[in-house]
Amino acid sequence: MKKIMNGRKLAAVLSALILMFTGAFAGAESGADLPAAKSETVASLLQVLDFKFFVREEGIGKGTCPVYTAPSEESLRLADGMAKCSVEGEISVAGYVDGWLMVRYEIKDKKVRVGYIPPRYARGCVAKVSKIEFGAIPVQLDEEITITDNPRSNSTPFGTLPRGAEITILGKYTYTGNWWYVETRLDGTLTRGFVNRSEAAILVDGEVYHGNGELGTPVVSPLDTEQTGTITVKGSEDDAMIVRREPGTDNAMVARVYGGESFPCYGAQTLANGRIWFYIWVDGVWGWFAGGNSTFTGNE
Repeated sequence: MKKIMNGRKLAAVLSALILMFTGAFAGAESGADLPAAKSETVASLLQVLDFKFFVREEGIGKGTCPVYTAPSEESLRLADGMAKCSVEGEISVAGYVDGWLMVRYEIKDKKVRVGYIPPRYARGCVAKVSKIEFGAIPVQLDEEITITDNPRSNSTPFGTLPRGAEITILGKYTYTGNWWYVETRLDGTLTRGFVNRSEAAILVDGEVYHGNGELGTPVVSPLDTEQTGTITVKGSEDDAMIVRREPGTDNAMVARVYGGESFPCYGAQTLANGRIWFYIWVDGVWGWFAGGNSTFTGNE
C-alpha cells in the first residue's frame, strides 16, 4: 500500500480537491453514468445494481404458496418440485417481477431460500414493495461454479454450472456475502440463483476476469472527477460503517463497509462543521464516507 500522507500534505491535497470539485458536487446524483472501462460490458458490470429484501414480521397473507427459482412455472422448483413457503409468518420480500413476488424465507437449520411466488398467489399478498428493475448482462463462465438459492455463508448449492455455461447477470447481492444474482439453464431448465462473485471466472469480450476485483475501478465518477487516491476504513474487520448518499450523518445509507477495507476516492468535501467527507466508489455504488473514520492515501 502507498504511504499515507502526513497531515500538512494531506491538508494541501484536500484544499485543492475542494476548490476543484465544489462546482461538480452541486446537484450531482449517484450512479449517473457508466464509468469508463475496458469495454461496454465491463462498464455495465461495474454498475450492476445491488438489491435487498425487506422483512415483514407479521407476514403478507394467508396460507402457503408455491415457490419457483425464476418467474416462470417452467423454471426449476426445488425441494423435488415441492418448494413452498408460508406467507403468514415472518418473510422477506424484494419486489415484483412480471407480477411474480420475489421472496426470501427460512427453511430448516437456519438456512433460507430465495424464489418467486406466482402471480395468482401473489395477488393475495400485501407486500408493499415496488417492481424490481434487474439488468441483463450476458457473460460466459470460464470455470465451473456452484449456484445456490441461499445467499448466506451457510449456503448449500442446488447445482453446478459447467465451464462454458452462458449466464445472464441480473444484479448483485452484498448484504450477506458477495454474490452475483444470475439467470441461466441448469440441465436445460430455466433457473435463477446466486454465484460467488469473488470466485466466479467470467469471460467478457474475449478476456477472463477472476473475481469481481479484476473488473477494475471507474476512470471517471458521476461528478466527472478522476480518482485522486484511496481511503482505508479504520477499525477491525468486524467494525461496520456507513457510506451515505450525500456528505453528512443525516443522509441515507447507500452501502456498508468494514474496517481494513480500501476504496478508490474521487474527491472530498469539507462541511460547515469542519468535517471532511470523501466521495468513494464501493463496488458499483457511489457515496460519501466520513474522513474521521478513514485514512487517505493520495495518488503518486
